Amino acid sequence: MLVVISDLHLEECTFCVPASLRRNRNLDPQTYEHFIYDLAEDALENHARSVDLVLAGDVFELNRSYFWYEDGIKPYVALQTITEGSEQEKKILRLLELIGKEERVAKTLEIFRKLPSYFPMELHLHYLLGNHDRLVNATPAIRCKARELLGMPASDDLLPHTFTYFSEGKPLAFVRHGQEYDPMNFSVPFQSASLIPAEIPLEEYSAAPVEDFSAVEIIYKLPYLFMQHYGVPAILEDEKLNNLYHRLGEFEDVRPQSALMNYIFHAPGFSRRQVWSYLEPVILDELSSLRRDPFLKSPAMRGNLLKAFLRLNPWKKNIPFVLVRRFSSSITKHIGENESNLPIAKEEVLKTYANSLRCIISGHTHQPQVALIDAPDGIERYYFNSGTWRNVVPVSANQNHFGRINT
Repeated sequence: MLVVISDLHLEECTFCVPASLRRNRNLDPQTYEHFIYDLAEDALENHARSVDLVLAGDVFELNRSYFWYEDGIKPYVALQTITEGSEQEKKILRLLELIGKEERVAKTLEIFRKLPSYFPMELHLHYLLGNHDRLVNATPAIRCKARELLGMPASDDLLPHTFTYFSEGKPLAFVRHGQEYDPMNFSVPFQSASLIPAEIPLEEYSAAPVEDFSAVEIIYKLPYLFMQHYGVPAILEDEKLNNLYHRLGEFEDVRPQSALMNYIFHAPGFSRRQVWSYLEPVILDELSSLRRDPFLKSPAMRGNLLKAFLRLNPWKKNIPFVLVRRFSSSITKHIGENESNLPIAKEEVLKTYANSLRCIISGHTHQPQVALIDAPDGIERYYFNSGTWRNVVPVSANQNHFGRINT
């Protein structure tokens, strides 16, 4: 029996965040426990001889934390630059420790460490890496720590990026996280490639993608800078300001992501111009500081629009709102194209294992999906997306209204 879950994004949420502004985005551990009980019951009812439970990436959230703003050490670096005993390694190990100690996460991980006790048959736990836990493969100590937190057998071996599930000795399902389909989150633009190899060279997973830089220094940092700029007392005293601060923190949960900019600019109690008037001074300061970031010189940023924008420095004291609207529309269109053009049919395994493979499984997008890839000679082959274990901000059809639902 094969089970695939992904995108747990277990995170620390207290570092440098005043208690009055904290929101714990981790799920209640009972959510996982109920799922595991149901899973064990299904396995028993279906006479499963064994269970392969695959954690398909983004299990630990190693990008989103105010932890990265205390010093000059950043997560958007190539893995080979992180050496044993280095300050970078110590920082990642410390972050994993903080994640493991977070109240909800600690109880969740305790459940995972006891997984075999829930099942009356043999259970195999597999951990694949995604883009948000890419750093786990940096050093042996970090790999050991991640495995320890999940209760996996001690090992400092490299963690895999794919898993092939066999049934009766033949490949039936192929699993990967899915950042490989996203040009902003992977070093190789496979959307324009003819085939996606099953085993992509490790150096491609080692490289820091553009999205790591933009997410850590803009998206995730914005609420942190907002808090510093306006001050905690002012945010707590002004309901609209408080709402906007927390909206910035929920930015990543919006699905589809093509509605991200609308989500910010449709904050309750504000017009779009008013939202921008609050954000503009924060963003101006941040963009000015980003112009000096060494990552702009990396190969990943070659030809990137953000790099050109930062280098040109077209603003002085303000950024015209008309430019903001055009830029946000361009971003929305670009994200929408990436979301709707997943190159699943280019997976090489569909040809290599044509006689037996029946499905490709990934996560990453946070949008659960079942879609027919093709049906050669009447044999159906499907793509499954495992969704997320995060709560989601859903979007109306016109992308102007937003809700909140539990995963």
